[in-house]
Amino acid sequence: MAEWDTYINVNFKDMPQEMEQVTVIRDLTPGKYKYRSTHAKIIVSKDPGKYPEKVWIRLGRGQLVPTPCSMKILELVNVIPEGL
Repeated sequence: MAEWDTYINVNFKDMPQEMEQVTVIRDLTPGKYKYRSTHAKIIVSKDPGKYPEKVWIRLGRGQLVPTPCSMKILELVNVIPEGL
């Protein structure tokens, strides 16, 4: 099980759940690639055991929500257009 974090710009109680969303996730797994960020299409649930990946939610100013959520990574998204 990998561990990630992401930022949201809404109140935690209003966070969209069980919907596909494209966001930036940051890898927190110890090792060479710790803190590597990537764009991904994900589904998030406040239930920590529903999906295989653990994700910590940070609010707009970086405050950490004290309980982890779970997420499923549907695909990694390349937001840089080809040719650049």
